[in-house]
Amino acid sequence: MNPGRKLLWTESIKVRWGDMDALGHVNNTVYFRYMEQARVSWFEALGVPVLENGCGPVIVKAVCEFLKPITYPATVAIPVYLEKTGRSSFVVAHDIHLDGDPAAVFARGEVVVVWIDHAQEKSRPLPQHILRALA
Repeated sequence: MNPGRKLLWTESIKVRWGDMDALGHVNNTVYFRYMEQARVSWFEALGVPVLENGCGPVIVKAVCEFLKPITYPATVAIPVYLEKTGRSSFVVAHDIHLDGDPAAVFARGEVVVVWIDHAQEKSRPLPQHILRALA
């Protein structure tokens, strides 16, 4: 965990019965969905379209360290922390914890987001409105 990281957003998600697998806990793939929803909600709150002038964010790396299982019923909080900003990319981290109890961490994730031109399939500098949101 980077002590200098910046909190950008926190998303609360109610665990659905269908999020669990046959072992009775939230399936590992759902953790990635929770992190994805937190990032999408942050973009929506900024008013950032997912595709703008043919350019937008793509995930080039996503990792998750599973610390303990989440079970139904629960409401989890998924913060979006800025870890690092580059020319055309930024890194965000997530600590999935119980809503209202940040000490009860179930998983830690990290995602590298690159701004690309979809037609040219090349990275582009982060737009000014994204840089302002990250500053």
